[in-house]
Amino acid sequence: MARPKVPLISKRKALEVALDIIDNEGIEALSIRRLAERLKVNGASLYHHFENKEEIVVGAAKLALEEVRTPQTHDEPWRVWILRNARRLRQAFREHPDLVPVMLRRQPLGIGSAQMDATVALLEEENVPTGAIAPMLEALELYAIGSALHESRGDAANVHHDHDPAKTPNLTRAFEQRALSADEIFETVCEKIIDTVVMTTIERGGSSSPGARTAAADTRTRSAKATA
Repeated sequence: MARPKVPLISKRKALEVALDIIDNEGIEALSIRRLAERLKVNGASLYHHFENKEEIVVGAAKLALEEVRTPQTHDEPWRVWILRNARRLRQAFREHPDLVPVMLRRQPLGIGSAQMDATVALLEEENVPTGAIAPMLEALELYAIGSALHESRGDAANVHHDHDPAKTPNLTRAFEQRALSADEIFETVCEKIIDTVVMTTIERGGSSSPGARTAAADTRTRSAKATA
């Protein structure tokens, strides 16, 4: 189908509406026709920006991950912004659960590839052992997905409501007396993932640079304080 010479809607507006359709009606509900109806334009107008539905879905996924950014400077410690990105990734998965399968195959689709490449470069500049970077990023992403999908079932703090207190008194008591919120659990586990991957990599000889040895010393200090 020929594209119109003048776009009637912006590409970003179309992706915002597409993301809204996915979130509220499901990814299967998204189509060129449905999107055009929501935008009040002819379907042909969308071909000015997109080749097909797949390109719209990929664009919506990129929009959902927009807040997961690599810093442009070294103004803050790398652990600070890595944890912030993990929180933002988890939030994106929580808000857009239907896009999880799309995001999981994002490398072949090019979703976030440039950001990931920039992240690797910045972490290397911060003397994070290269051997630790991919396992750390993969583990943080997998945990963000699992945490988000778990919480998408409802209020994670109230999952015990699915149980009959009379039949599961111990389980009910454990949930009622939980010491950490879902957010606190996520933060704690992510910190442990980072420290463990970096330390294990260095102990296996994954890096011998002075910066990496300093990172290892910092990690040992953090771990000692945490267990004190």
